[in-house]
Amino acid sequence: MADVAAGGRWALWLASWWGLKGLLWEFDPSIYVLCLSLATHVRVPPPFGQVPPLLDVFIVYFQCFSPFCSLLFGTLALCYRSPTWLLSSASCAWAAFGRPCWPRRGAQRPARPWLTMLHPYFYWFYRRVPGYGGGEVHIERLWPSGLEAPIDVWYEAGAAPPRPRPILLNVHGGAWRGGEARISPQAPIWQTLAAQGFLIVSCEYRRRRAQWPDQLDDCRAALMWLVREGAAQFHGDLEDLTIAGASAGGHLVALLLAEAVKKQLPLPVTFRAALLFYPALDPADRCRSTVRLPFSCSLLGVRYQMSALEWFFEFFVLKSQRHCWSSAEPLKQLQELRKEQAAAWPPTLVVHGERDGVVPVEHSREFLKTLAELSEEGGVGLRSCDQLLEIPGGRHTFEIVYCDLSDMSYDCTLAWLHQLRSVHKDGSGQG
Repeated sequence: MADVAAGGRWALWLASWWGLKGLLWEFDPSIYVLCLSLATHVRVPPPFGQVPPLLDVFIVYFQCFSPFCSLLFGTLALCYRSPTWLLSSASCAWAAFGRPCWPRRGAQRPARPWLTMLHPYFYWFYRRVPGYGGGEVHIERLWPSGLEAPIDVWYEAGAAPPRPRPILLNVHGGAWRGGEARISPQAPIWQTLAAQGFLIVSCEYRRRRAQWPDQLDDCRAALMWLVREGAAQFHGDLEDLTIAGASAGGHLVALLLAEAVKKQLPLPVTFRAALLFYPALDPADRCRSTVRLPFSCSLLGVRYQMSALEWFFEFFVLKSQRHCWSSAEPLKQLQELRKEQAAAWPPTLVVHGERDGVVPVEHSREFLKTLAELSEEGGVGLRSCDQLLEIPGGRHTFEIVYCDLSDMSYDCTLAWLHQLRSVHKDGSGQG
Protein backbone atom coordinates (compact mmCIF):
# COMPACT_ATOMS: atom_id res chain seq x y z
CA MET A 1 0.00 0.00 0.00
CA ALA A 2 2.87 2.35 0.81
CA ASP A 3 4.39 1.66 -2.62
CA VAL A 4 1.08 2.56 -4.29
CA ALA A 5 0.89 5.84 -2.34
CA ALA A 6 4.50 6.68 -3.20
CA GLY A 7 3.83 5.88 -6.85
CA GLY A 8 0.82 8.18 -6.81
CA ARG A 9 2.86 11.05 -5.40
CA TRP A 10 5.52 10.62 -8.07
CA ALA A 11 2.86 10.42 -10.79
CA LEU A 12 1.39 13.69 -9.49
CA TRP A 13 4.86 15.27 -9.44
CA LEU A 14 5.52 14.27 -13.05
CA ALA A 15 2.07 15.41 -14.16
CA SER A 16 2.70 18.80 -12.59
CA TRP A 17 5.65 19.29 -14.95
CA TRP A 18 3.26 18.80 -17.83
CA GLY A 19 0.90 21.30 -16.20
CA LEU A 20 3.73 23.78 -15.69
CA LYS A 21 4.64 23.48 -19.38
CA GLY A 22 1.05 24.27 -20.28
CA LEU A 23 1.08 27.31 -18.01
CA LEU A 24 4.35 28.75 -19.36
CA TRP A 25 4.07 27.92 -23.06
CA GLU A 26 0.34 27.64 -23.71
CA PHE A 27 -0.92 30.04 -21.02
CA ASP A 28 -3.30 27.36 -19.79
CA PRO A 29 -3.04 27.03 -15.98
CA SER A 30 -5.79 24.43 -15.54
CA ILE A 31 -3.62 21.27 -15.37
CA TYR A 32 -1.03 22.89 -13.12
CA VAL A 33 -3.72 24.22 -10.80
CA LEU A 34 -5.29 20.76 -10.64
CA CYS A 35 -1.92 19.27 -9.63
CA LEU A 36 -1.45 21.89 -6.91
CA SER A 37 -4.96 21.30 -5.57
CA LEU A 38 -4.40 17.53 -5.49
CA ALA A 39 -1.04 18.07 -3.78
CA THR A 40 -2.82 19.58 -0.76
CA HIS A 41 -3.79 16.01 0.22
CA VAL A 42 -0.29 14.48 0.14
CA ARG A 43 3.27 15.27 1.14
CA VAL A 44 5.65 16.07 -1.69
CA PRO A 45 8.65 13.71 -1.26
CA PRO A 46 11.23 15.67 0.78
CA PRO A 47 13.27 17.67 -0.09
CA PHE A 48 11.52 18.19 -3.45
CA GLY A 49 9.02 20.52 -1.80
CA GLN A 50 11.62 23.24 -2.23
CA VAL A 51 12.06 22.88 -5.99
CA PRO A 52 9.60 23.19 -8.90
CA PRO A 53 7.00 22.29 -9.79
CA LEU A 54 5.16 21.45 -6.53
CA LEU A 55 6.68 23.86 -4.04
CA ASP A 56 5.44 23.76 -0.47
CA VAL A 57 5.22 27.56 -0.55
CA PHE A 58 2.56 27.32 -3.32
CA ILE A 59 0.65 24.40 -1.83
CA VAL A 60 0.21 26.13 1.51
CA TYR A 61 -1.84 28.90 -0.15
CA PHE A 62 -4.14 26.35 -1.80
CA GLN A 63 -4.47 24.55 1.51
CA CYS A 64 -5.22 27.54 3.73
CA PHE A 65 -7.50 29.25 1.21
CA SER A 66 -9.14 26.02 0.05
CA PRO A 67 -12.77 27.25 0.53
CA PHE A 68 -12.12 30.33 -1.61
CA CYS A 69 -10.19 28.28 -4.18
CA SER A 70 -13.06 25.78 -4.39
CA LEU A 71 -15.56 28.55 -5.17
CA LEU A 72 -13.20 30.23 -7.65
CA PHE A 73 -12.40 27.05 -9.55
CA GLY A 74 -16.05 26.01 -9.50
CA THR A 75 -16.95 29.32 -11.13
CA LEU A 76 -14.28 28.80 -13.79
CA ALA A 77 -15.63 25.29 -14.40
CA LEU A 78 -19.09 26.73 -15.11
CA CYS A 79 -17.71 29.50 -17.31
CA TYR A 80 -15.44 27.29 -19.41
CA ARG A 81 -17.34 23.99 -19.04
CA SER A 82 -14.04 22.44 -18.05
CA PRO A 83 -13.82 19.13 -16.17
CA THR A 84 -10.27 20.06 -15.10
CA TRP A 85 -11.44 23.15 -13.22
CA LEU A 86 -14.30 21.10 -11.78
CA LEU A 87 -11.85 18.51 -10.41
CA SER A 88 -9.73 21.31 -8.95
CA SER A 89 -12.82 22.73 -7.24
CA ALA A 90 -13.77 19.32 -5.84
CA SER A 91 -10.21 18.72 -4.58
CA CYS A 92 -10.12 22.08 -2.78
CA ALA A 93 -13.58 21.45 -1.33
CA TRP A 94 -12.34 18.12 0.02
CA ALA A 95 -9.31 19.86 1.52
CA ALA A 96 -11.53 22.52 3.12
CA PHE A 97 -13.87 19.91 4.56
CA GLY A 98 -11.08 17.81 6.02
CA ARG A 99 -8.87 20.59 7.37
CA PRO A 100 -9.19 21.09 11.14
CA CYS A 101 -9.90 24.64 12.25
CA TRP A 102 -8.83 26.35 15.44
CA PRO A 103 -10.32 29.50 16.95
CA ARG A 104 -8.15 32.55 16.48
CA ARG A 105 -6.86 34.09 19.66
CA GLY A 106 -4.92 36.90 18.03
CA ALA A 107 -6.37 39.44 20.47
CA GLN A 108 -3.79 38.20 22.97
CA ARG A 109 -1.07 39.50 20.68
CA PRO A 110 -0.47 43.12 19.62
CA ALA A 111 -1.90 44.24 16.31
CA ARG A 112 0.23 43.32 13.34
CA PRO A 113 0.97 45.94 10.66
CA TRP A 114 -1.54 45.31 7.89
CA LEU A 115 1.18 44.70 5.31
CA THR A 116 2.59 41.80 7.32
CA MET A 117 -0.78 40.05 7.14
CA LEU A 118 -0.12 39.61 3.42
CA HIS A 119 3.24 38.02 4.21
CA PRO A 120 5.30 38.04 7.43
CA TYR A 121 8.45 38.81 5.45
CA PHE A 122 7.12 42.37 5.09
CA TYR A 123 8.34 43.05 8.62
CA TRP A 124 11.55 43.86 6.75
CA PHE A 125 10.11 47.31 5.91
CA TYR A 126 9.34 48.29 9.50
CA ARG A 127 11.45 49.97 12.14
CA ARG A 128 8.56 50.31 14.59
CA VAL A 129 5.59 48.00 15.13
CA PRO A 130 2.67 48.18 17.59
CA GLY A 131 2.98 47.02 21.17
CA TYR A 132 0.29 46.81 23.83
CA GLY A 133 -1.88 49.75 24.92
CA GLY A 134 -0.57 52.16 22.33
CA GLY A 135 3.06 51.26 23.01
CA GLU A 136 5.67 50.60 20.36
CA VAL A 137 8.27 47.98 19.64
CA HIS A 138 11.44 49.31 18.07
CA ILE A 139 13.46 47.25 15.60
CA GLU A 140 17.02 48.47 15.40
CA ARG A 141 19.80 47.23 13.13
CA LEU A 142 23.30 47.08 14.60
CA TRP A 143 26.67 46.09 13.20
CA PRO A 144 28.84 45.51 16.28
CA SER A 145 32.58 45.81 15.91
CA GLY A 146 34.28 42.52 15.10
CA LEU A 147 31.20 40.83 13.62
CA GLU A 148 31.00 39.81 9.97
CA ALA A 149 27.21 40.27 9.82
CA PRO A 150 24.63 42.66 11.33
CA ILE A 151 22.16 42.07 14.14
CA ASP A 152 18.56 43.19 14.61
CA VAL A 153 17.26 43.93 18.11
CA TRP A 154 13.55 44.16 18.99
CA TYR A 155 12.62 45.86 22.25
CA GLU A 156 9.78 47.80 23.84
CA ALA A 157 10.22 51.55 23.47
CA GLY A 158 10.52 53.77 26.52
CA ALA A 159 12.63 53.90 29.62
CA ALA A 160 14.63 50.88 30.74
CA PRO A 161 12.39 48.37 32.53
CA PRO A 162 12.68 47.94 36.33
CA ARG A 163 13.90 44.38 35.81
CA PRO A 164 16.29 43.04 33.17
CA ARG A 165 14.60 41.89 29.98
CA PRO A 166 14.35 38.18 29.19
CA ILE A 167 16.32 37.51 26.01
CA LEU A 168 15.56 35.49 22.90
CA LEU A 169 18.28 34.94 20.31
CA ASN A 170 16.90 34.04 16.88
CA VAL A 171 18.68 32.54 13.87
CA HIS A 172 16.79 32.84 10.58
CA GLY A 173 16.35 30.16 7.93
CA GLY A 174 16.72 30.26 4.16
CA ALA A 175 18.48 27.02 3.13
CA TRP A 176 21.81 28.39 4.45
CA ARG A 177 22.00 30.57 1.33
CA GLY A 178 19.04 32.95 1.65
CA GLY A 179 16.79 34.64 4.15
CA GLU A 180 17.53 37.65 6.30
CA ALA A 181 17.53 38.53 10.00
CA ARG A 182 14.17 40.32 9.82
CA ILE A 183 12.62 37.99 7.22
CA SER A 184 11.07 35.36 9.45
CA PRO A 185 7.73 33.51 9.41
CA GLN A 186 7.88 33.74 13.22
CA ALA A 187 8.15 37.56 13.23
CA PRO A 188 4.67 37.94 14.85
CA ILE A 189 6.00 35.91 17.81
CA TRP A 190 9.02 38.21 18.13
CA GLN A 191 6.72 41.25 18.01
CA THR A 192 4.55 39.79 20.79
CA LEU A 193 7.46 38.83 23.01
CA ALA A 194 9.13 42.23 22.54
CA ALA A 195 5.84 43.92 23.48
CA GLN A 196 5.77 41.72 26.60
CA GLY A 197 9.19 42.95 27.68
CA PHE A 198 11.60 40.55 25.93
CA LEU A 199 14.76 41.60 24.18
CA ILE A 200 14.78 39.87 20.78
CA VAL A 201 18.18 39.55 19.11
CA SER A 202 17.97 38.28 15.53
CA CYS A 203 21.38 37.56 14.08
CA GLU A 204 22.50 37.56 10.47
CA TYR A 205 25.19 35.32 8.98
CA ARG A 206 27.20 35.10 5.78
CA ARG A 207 25.46 33.00 3.15
CA ARG A 208 26.08 32.74 -0.60
CA ARG A 209 29.80 33.54 -0.50
CA ALA A 210 30.35 31.72 2.76
CA GLN A 211 32.44 28.62 3.23
CA TRP A 212 31.33 26.38 6.06
CA PRO A 213 31.62 26.94 9.01
CA ASP A 214 31.31 30.71 8.34
CA GLN A 215 27.56 30.55 9.00
CA LEU A 216 28.04 28.86 12.36
CA ASP A 217 30.96 31.15 13.26
CA ASP A 218 28.79 34.24 12.67
CA CYS A 219 25.98 32.89 14.88
CA ARG A 220 28.49 32.04 17.62
CA ALA A 221 30.00 35.52 17.33
CA ALA A 222 26.54 37.09 17.70
CA LEU A 223 25.94 35.00 20.82
CA MET A 224 29.29 36.06 22.28
CA TRP A 225 28.54 39.72 21.52
CA LEU A 226 25.26 39.30 23.38
CA VAL A 227 27.02 37.79 26.39
CA ARG A 228 29.90 40.29 26.48
CA GLU A 229 28.11 43.57 25.79
CA GLY A 230 24.74 43.30 24.07
CA ALA A 231 22.78 42.15 27.12
CA ALA A 232 24.17 44.98 29.25
CA GLN A 233 23.60 47.55 26.48
CA PHE A 234 19.89 46.68 26.19
CA HIS A 235 19.29 45.72 29.82
CA GLY A 236 18.92 42.02 29.05
CA ASP A 237 18.96 39.12 31.50
CA LEU A 238 21.45 36.42 30.55
CA GLU A 239 19.97 34.20 33.25
CA ASP A 240 16.77 34.08 31.20
CA LEU A 241 18.05 33.30 27.71
CA THR A 242 16.05 31.43 25.04
CA ILE A 243 17.37 30.49 21.61
CA ALA A 244 15.27 29.94 18.48
CA GLY A 245 15.81 28.97 14.86
CA ALA A 246 13.80 27.96 11.82
CA SER A 247 14.78 25.47 9.10
CA ALA A 248 18.48 26.12 8.38
CA GLY A 249 18.49 28.40 11.41
CA GLY A 250 17.27 25.49 13.52
CA HIS A 251 20.25 23.50 12.27
CA LEU A 252 22.66 26.25 13.36
CA VAL A 253 20.91 26.63 16.72
CA ALA A 254 21.20 22.89 17.42
CA LEU A 255 24.94 23.05 16.75
CA LEU A 256 25.29 26.01 19.14
CA LEU A 257 23.33 24.10 21.78
CA ALA A 258 25.65 21.12 21.37
CA GLU A 259 28.65 23.40 21.91
CA ALA A 260 26.99 24.95 24.96
CA VAL A 261 26.25 21.65 26.73
CA LYS A 262 29.77 20.42 25.91
CA LYS A 263 31.13 23.72 27.28
CA GLN A 264 33.00 24.47 24.06
CA LEU A 265 31.82 28.09 23.72
CA PRO A 266 34.34 30.87 24.46
CA LEU A 267 32.18 31.95 27.42
CA PRO A 268 29.82 29.86 29.54
CA VAL A 269 26.22 30.17 28.34
CA THR A 270 23.10 28.54 29.78
CA PHE A 271 19.86 28.53 27.81
CA ARG A 272 16.47 28.52 29.48
CA ALA A 273 14.70 27.01 26.44
CA ALA A 274 15.01 26.29 22.72
CA LEU A 275 12.36 26.92 20.05
CA LEU A 276 12.97 25.06 16.78
CA PHE A 277 10.68 25.48 13.79
CA TYR A 278 10.89 22.69 11.16
CA PRO A 279 14.64 22.47 11.86
CA ALA A 280 17.13 20.75 9.55
CA LEU A 281 18.55 18.54 12.30
CA ASP A 282 19.72 15.72 10.04
CA PRO A 283 21.16 17.17 6.80
CA ALA A 284 22.91 13.86 6.07
CA ASP A 285 19.50 12.12 6.35
CA ARG A 286 20.65 9.36 8.64
CA CYS A 287 16.93 8.70 9.20
CA ARG A 288 16.54 7.87 5.48
CA SER A 289 13.39 9.95 5.15
CA THR A 290 14.20 11.89 1.99
CA VAL A 291 14.47 11.03 -1.70
CA ARG A 292 17.51 8.94 -2.65
CA LEU A 293 19.15 9.82 -5.97
CA PRO A 294 19.10 6.82 -8.36
CA PHE A 295 22.29 7.73 -10.24
CA SER A 296 25.90 8.85 -9.85
CA CYS A 297 27.55 11.98 -11.25
CA SER A 298 31.05 12.80 -10.07
CA LEU A 299 30.94 16.24 -11.71
CA LEU A 300 28.04 17.25 -9.44
CA GLY A 301 29.19 15.24 -6.45
CA VAL A 302 26.24 12.83 -6.66
CA ARG A 303 26.72 9.28 -5.39
CA TYR A 304 24.31 6.46 -6.07
CA GLN A 305 21.50 6.28 -3.47
CA MET A 306 22.70 9.54 -1.91
CA SER A 307 20.00 11.56 -0.17
CA ALA A 308 18.92 14.58 -2.19
CA LEU A 309 19.06 16.64 1.02
CA GLU A 310 22.55 15.35 1.76
CA TRP A 311 23.66 16.23 -1.76
CA PHE A 312 22.25 19.77 -1.50
CA PHE A 313 23.98 20.40 1.82
CA GLU A 314 27.29 18.91 0.74
CA PHE A 315 27.37 20.59 -2.68
CA PHE A 316 25.98 24.06 -1.87
CA VAL A 317 26.79 24.55 1.82
CA LEU A 318 29.93 22.49 2.46
CA LYS A 319 31.12 23.27 -1.09
CA SER A 320 32.05 19.59 -1.56
CA GLN A 321 34.41 19.70 1.42
CA ARG A 322 33.34 16.34 2.83
CA HIS A 323 35.69 16.59 5.80
CA CYS A 324 33.42 19.35 7.16
CA TRP A 325 30.56 16.94 7.86
CA SER A 326 31.72 16.21 11.40
CA SER A 327 31.09 19.85 12.40
CA ALA A 328 27.75 20.13 10.61
CA GLU A 329 25.55 17.26 11.85
CA PRO A 330 23.40 18.06 14.90
CA LEU A 331 21.97 14.54 15.14
CA LYS A 332 25.41 12.94 15.06
CA GLN A 333 26.76 15.40 17.61
CA LEU A 334 23.76 14.68 19.84
CA GLN A 335 24.40 10.95 19.63
CA GLU A 336 27.97 11.54 20.82
CA LEU A 337 26.96 13.43 23.98
CA ARG A 338 27.54 11.95 27.38
CA LYS A 339 24.59 11.41 29.69
CA GLU A 340 25.24 14.51 31.81
CA GLN A 341 25.68 16.63 28.69
CA ALA A 342 22.38 15.43 27.23
CA ALA A 343 20.69 16.13 30.57
CA ALA A 344 21.94 19.74 30.33
CA TRP A 345 20.19 20.22 26.97
CA PRO A 346 17.52 22.90 27.56
CA PRO A 347 13.77 22.17 27.30
CA THR A 348 12.97 22.17 23.61
CA LEU A 349 9.81 22.86 21.61
CA VAL A 350 9.89 21.68 18.00
CA VAL A 351 7.15 22.93 15.66
CA HIS A 352 7.00 20.87 12.49
CA GLY A 353 4.38 20.32 9.79
CA GLU A 354 3.43 16.70 9.24
CA ARG A 355 3.43 17.24 5.45
CA ASP A 356 6.68 19.18 5.27
CA GLY A 357 8.10 18.49 1.82
CA VAL A 358 11.50 20.09 2.48
CA VAL A 359 12.65 18.89 5.91
CA PRO A 360 10.72 15.75 6.92
CA VAL A 361 9.11 15.68 10.36
CA GLU A 362 10.79 12.28 10.91
CA HIS A 363 14.06 14.14 11.49
CA SER A 364 12.58 16.06 14.43
CA ARG A 365 11.02 12.90 15.85
CA GLU A 366 14.33 11.07 15.71
CA PHE A 367 16.25 13.95 17.25
CA LEU A 368 13.93 14.28 20.25
CA LYS A 369 13.77 10.51 20.64
CA THR A 370 17.57 10.32 20.72
CA LEU A 371 17.73 13.16 23.24
CA ALA A 372 15.26 11.33 25.50
CA GLU A 373 17.18 8.06 25.25
CA LEU A 374 20.45 9.74 26.15
CA SER A 375 18.77 11.39 29.12
CA GLU A 376 17.24 8.05 30.16
CA GLU A 377 13.71 9.30 29.56
CA GLY A 378 13.18 7.33 26.37
CA GLY A 379 10.42 5.18 27.83
CA VAL A 380 7.81 7.81 27.00
CA GLY A 381 9.30 8.82 23.64
CA LEU A 382 10.25 12.39 24.68
CA ARG A 383 11.80 14.02 27.69
CA SER A 384 9.15 15.38 30.04
CA CYS A 385 10.35 18.94 29.36
CA ASP A 386 10.27 18.68 25.55
CA GLN A 387 7.38 18.89 23.13
CA LEU A 388 6.95 18.12 19.45
CA LEU A 389 4.08 20.14 18.01
CA GLU A 390 3.15 18.45 14.73
CA ILE A 391 0.98 20.77 12.67
CA PRO A 392 -1.78 18.76 10.92
CA GLY A 393 -1.26 19.16 7.19
CA GLY A 394 1.49 21.71 7.81
CA ARG A 395 4.03 22.44 5.08
CA HIS A 396 7.47 24.00 5.26
CA THR A 397 7.13 27.66 6.38
CA PHE A 398 3.36 27.16 6.66
CA GLU A 399 3.11 30.40 8.72
CA ILE A 400 3.64 32.60 5.67
CA VAL A 401 -0.15 32.50 5.18
CA TYR A 402 -2.17 34.45 7.73
CA CYS A 403 -4.80 31.94 8.82
CA ASP A 404 -5.98 29.90 11.82
CA LEU A 405 -3.17 27.38 11.27
CA SER A 406 -0.41 29.97 11.70
CA ASP A 407 -2.27 31.63 14.58
CA MET A 408 -2.56 28.29 16.36
CA SER A 409 1.16 27.65 16.07
CA TYR A 410 1.97 31.14 17.38
CA ASP A 411 -0.40 30.73 20.34
CA CYS A 412 0.97 27.29 21.23
CA THR A 413 4.58 28.49 21.03
CA LEU A 414 3.93 31.49 23.27
CA ALA A 415 1.93 29.40 25.74
CA TRP A 416 4.67 26.75 25.96
CA LEU A 417 7.42 29.31 26.52
CA HIS A 418 5.49 31.27 29.16
CA GLN A 419 4.45 28.10 30.98
CA LEU A 420 8.06 26.89 31.04
CA ARG A 421 9.30 30.21 32.40
CA SER A 422 6.57 30.35 35.06
CA VAL A 423 7.36 26.81 36.22
CA HIS A 424 11.05 27.72 36.43
CA LYS A 425 10.30 30.81 38.52
CA ASP A 426 8.00 28.86 40.84
CA GLY A 427 10.63 26.15 41.23
CA SER A 428 13.32 28.67 42.11
CA GLY A 429 11.14 30.55 44.51
CA GLN A 430 10.99 33.70 42.38
CA GLY A 431 7.31 33.68 41.63
